[in-house]
Amino acid sequence: MQAQRSLAPASSNPGLISRRLLALAAFTVCLVIFAGAFVLTAPRHSGWFASSAESIDADNIDQRLQHAATLALGERRGAVIVMDPQTGRIRAVVNPQLAFAENFPLGSAIKPFTALAALRSGVIDEDSRTLCHEKYSHHAFQTTCSHPRDLPPLNPTEAIAYSCNYYFSTVGERLTETSFTTTLSEFGFGGRTGVNADAESAGQMQRNDWRPQNAIGEGNYLQATPIQVVNAYTTLVNGGHLFTPRIARTAGFKSQVRATLEIKDHDRDLIVRGMRGAVRYGSAEKAGLYSLPVYIFGKTGTATELNGFRTHGWFIGFASRPADNTASDSEAAPQKINLAVLVFLRRGHGFEAAQVARPIFDEFARASSRQQSDEETRAREAGVTNSGTGGNGKPGNGQDFSEPSRPRSSPSIVRVHMVRENITRAVAFEDYVRGVVAAEGSMETEPEALKALAVAIRTYTIRNLGRHAGDGYDFCTATHCQRYRQVDSNSGDYVSPLVLEAVAATRGEILRDEENQPADSYFSASCGGATANLTALWGGSAPPYLKGVRDEYCASEAHHSWTDVISQVQLLKALQTDPRTNVGERLVDVSVLRTDASGRAELISIEGNRRITIKGWDFKIIVGRALGWNLLKSSRFEISRSGSNFVFRGSGFGHGLGLCQEGAHVMAARGASYRQILAKYFPSTHVANEDRLNASADLMWNSETGFNGKPGETSAVPGALRRIGISDHSYQRAGAIRRTLSSEDFRISYPTTVSQREVERLITFLQSSRKSLIARVAAAGITAQFPALEIFINETTGDFVGRTGQPAWAAAATKGTRIEIQPLDTLKRRRILETTLRHELVHTLVDIVGRGRAPRWLAEGLALHLAGEGRLVARYQQRRRMTTDEIERQLSDTNSAKSADDMRAAYAAAYSEVKRLISSEGEAGVWRRVAR
Repeated sequence: MQAQRSLAPASSNPGLISRRLLALAAFTVCLVIFAGAFVLTAPRHSGWFASSAESIDADNIDQRLQHAATLALGERRGAVIVMDPQTGRIRAVVNPQLAFAENFPLGSAIKPFTALAALRSGVIDEDSRTLCHEKYSHHAFQTTCSHPRDLPPLNPTEAIAYSCNYYFSTVGERLTETSFTTTLSEFGFGGRTGVNADAESAGQMQRNDWRPQNAIGEGNYLQATPIQVVNAYTTLVNGGHLFTPRIARTAGFKSQVRATLEIKDHDRDLIVRGMRGAVRYGSAEKAGLYSLPVYIFGKTGTATELNGFRTHGWFIGFASRPADNTASDSEAAPQKINLAVLVFLRRGHGFEAAQVARPIFDEFARASSRQQSDEETRAREAGVTNSGTGGNGKPGNGQDFSEPSRPRSSPSIVRVHMVRENITRAVAFEDYVRGVVAAEGSMETEPEALKALAVAIRTYTIRNLGRHAGDGYDFCTATHCQRYRQVDSNSGDYVSPLVLEAVAATRGEILRDEENQPADSYFSASCGGATANLTALWGGSAPPYLKGVRDEYCASEAHHSWTDVISQVQLLKALQTDPRTNVGERLVDVSVLRTDASGRAELISIEGNRRITIKGWDFKIIVGRALGWNLLKSSRFEISRSGSNFVFRGSGFGHGLGLCQEGAHVMAARGASYRQILAKYFPSTHVANEDRLNASADLMWNSETGFNGKPGETSAVPGALRRIGISDHSYQRAGAIRRTLSSEDFRISYPTTVSQREVERLITFLQSSRKSLIARVAAAGITAQFPALEIFINETTGDFVGRTGQPAWAAAATKGTRIEIQPLDTLKRRRILETTLRHELVHTLVDIVGRGRAPRWLAEGLALHLAGEGRLVARYQQRRRMTTDEIERQLSDTNSAKSADDMRAAYAAAYSEVKRLISSEGEAGVWRRVAR
């Protein structure tokens, strides 16, 4: 188990004293004294909390935010404001004099409000696109865009993300002054916010001087204080609640709503998606905010100082702490936004202000993680981890074990949160499996035992994908999920070749139950002689393979028996830490009331000032959490008294469900295969190869369904190899010589019959297609971390069939980060080389966005659309419209599609359905459907 981290109390915040006027200096000193008091004194500030104990937590977080903001700004001239967007309460402020009493042009920070005014007045809509010409001029005014030059025509979301001056200047040409100033006035520009400070500026908003550059925040038309800017932005994203911002104590704080504005959900969502794009791929990308484990969106702004040539920078950002398994778009819902951060820098740029904001959001993320960790610990005390040492989220307690939404096959990407480093990485599926086996099986020396563990881990990963979906990733690296080590050339850690060989040898293999669904493949260090029954251990209904089996193999291993002695005083203190076991000020006796069939303590009686009955596993977790996880290694124990001590004699290590690693070791040492080991611990299950079941194939769209035009080429692949499904690099013709050529994002393996120049052209095409596809997804407000891909060009069609198991009329097959294609000559002769490659790139992107859950018909139809294959598939469209269920069966069930024409008809139907969706929802809507 990971120990909880703690942070030292924050130091005081001195503030920065203005040297301009003595009166302002005195004002600043007073405010600094007040700010220092609210940083250093006991609990004060309100947030999301109600009780006094929770108020203390809120104040502690406020102190850390204040400290982080002070350190982040450092010696720069500027200001920072941290606000609760749900209440208007100011949680931290650095340099209040500048934050409340000085005015500045907004620069690009005004663009979301320009977009809103233009949307309200009908000047633009969601699909209004403009091709940026890089430079814009109007009379004496000139400006240049700093975003990439090769972007396609931008819509409003993309224009906000890239902060396109050309786009918004042309909007300014069509926007009326009345519609612009009306919107700004509603959000509080041109008037004081009412913040409880001795001096506040009202800002400045001129009228009757409308110019296009006003729409991008240049000139003296609008000037505002930082507090006005953050308050206006907060109103824009929190559902229209315009607060009177207050520096206030936590206890008893009540928000003051000045007005409730009407903001259409569609308009708000468009703007928020643009702000998310700014963080992910646009003007704030350099700050790396998207890598933090909270959902952040924001807007940069760089403005030219009046009567001077120096610039100043703005960044206004928001964070939410996802709390449920919802699509990423919902993480920016008004009620979910928990933090607002404004950074203003004199003599700076917007992206630099975003960089200053990053450590503040980072501190918020850590504080939120600690809060959530506390909540998960409480849930985990009613639960466990899949790791051998502890307690991983237990099923049960009313959970639905059927989970129909779970993926039935391997995803391409696993998003894993590295707890110690506090970063989230997108990892190829098999790389993640390799990293978990390296962590969980680091001491194993038997190859077959490691293979059994690899299959169990791979199955657990598929079954539990999205375990932390509400947090924006799939798994953490703590025992709450599965322990994980980064295994690559950059990690520098030694990994046993046995681990690498075990994962490679079982690639794609998982356990499936009698209904052909992925099994619940738990594993622990030692079962102690009998594996646990899921129902007796945690409740709920146990599948046949988790009802427990006798294990005669682990009797000779290290954890078969253990004895722990706990004094009466220690045990009482441990039991008092949880209301479920708190029997008062004295402890009389602890005894096992009932054991289950595996010998585990099912019910325990605790006697003190009162008598309590508790489940054995809950007792083990509560004592372990309080006294250390080295005590009570499992719930398979007996209890006796020795004077003032309680003696626990037990066996096993961990929950004991499913695979027993020590038993598997002994079985392997005695000659058992990994399949025999799995059959022992998971009776009624079978091993299936997902690599064979789930490769997505792009079709040859002309009538040629033979091989490469060379007679007898089928004999190049022995029939036996095709039948057992050799995949990956296991099959290669004797004497074949291959070369590789790599770029940053692609690695192409090709035969010597293909020229290097041709492969270089392919890489150029792939890089261009990759960039274009990422931009299309980003336009939907969705972030996608495209992994590096391997392209394997087969020398013959026989090689392709043997390596992939696909029929000869398939042009390509994708599995995870590997794309196998037919010989280049074959694809070029049929004029489908570029469309085939683009089709397969779309498949990879769909897997990433949809986390491996998108239905096949949607993935194929979207791939056909984006690859430009609509003309080719139109002739195969059937007169009768197929339902999506029929299309899905036809594409997924090899028995229902008996010929190439059957598959072509199914692909054509999928394309037709996706085109129908695009007509009604737009392409962005279809991508959001994939994400859901």
